[in-house]
Amino acid sequence: MNPAAVANRFNQAAREDVEHLRAVGDIRVRGLIANNDRPSLEYAEATQRKFAEIGINYELTQVERLNLEHAIIEANEDTAIHGIFIYFPVFHNEQDSYLRNLVDYRKDIEAGSIYWTRKLYNNDRYVDGDKSRKALLPCTPLAIVKLLSELGVYSKGSQPLAGRTVTIFNRSEVIGRPLAMMMSNDGARIYSIDVNGPMLFINARPEEVDIQRSQALRESDIVVTGVPSSSFEKVRADEISPDCVCLNFSSYSNFDDDIADHNRIYIPRVGPMTVAMCIRNTLRLYRNFHHGS
Repeated sequence: MNPAAVANRFNQAAREDVEHLRAVGDIRVRGLIANNDRPSLEYAEATQRKFAEIGINYELTQVERLNLEHAIIEANEDTAIHGIFIYFPVFHNEQDSYLRNLVDYRKDIEAGSIYWTRKLYNNDRYVDGDKSRKALLPCTPLAIVKLLSELGVYSKGSQPLAGRTVTIFNRSEVIGRPLAMMMSNDGARIYSIDVNGPMLFINARPEEVDIQRSQALRESDIVVTGVPSSSFEKVRADEISPDCVCLNFSSYSNFDDDIADHNRIYIPRVGPMTVAMCIRNTLRLYRNFHHGS
């Protein structure tokens, strides 16, 4: 499956939406990058180009990391800025969590601040109970769910993953854990595995579980990997069913090279869809909090 092709459909709909909103005013986003990491810079520049193609004014600003806190506060207070995007990691520690939560939730494109996190964990899908204002979801987990939906992995109804078992290799607060919550809210049984061991998520409730990687993989209908390390023991074809859906969102390939030949569905990257979901979240923020203001 080509994620870029799916992303293009979402982006075309966003482009039409932006054209409709031009009568109200320009949508402005400020991207803040505080490192010189080449992949991060390339991602930032690619994001800027894609937002510009859609018709959104995206100001990419490079700042020293010790000045990032001030830059966020400044963007929060600027009424002409409708969305803020920060390229993490910055400090690679809890300071990053502090900075993420410093972003005004009404401008938080990545939906990583505590306001949106609490809504996700409580399965609260609206802003202040207003069904005309839908809550935001984190961009990469949302991209993964949308791709799986496009593949027909999700069925109809309130529990579209009922009866499915999913293994996720990543439990970060940014991607892995939100994804586990989202998919378990949709009815799946989730094995969440990271360096601290496995956990089981059922109905968005985590519990300790004693299970070996091999057993979790044997039981899985879907395997999602996001381990940013070349030392991760790659998932092999002989560990999973040929019908298992495989998706990798790490910059490293977490699956063996023969997975594409062995499994019917393999998605090796989600980057284009993540950017498409960033654009989607930007428009939702604008409609929820800035449209007509």
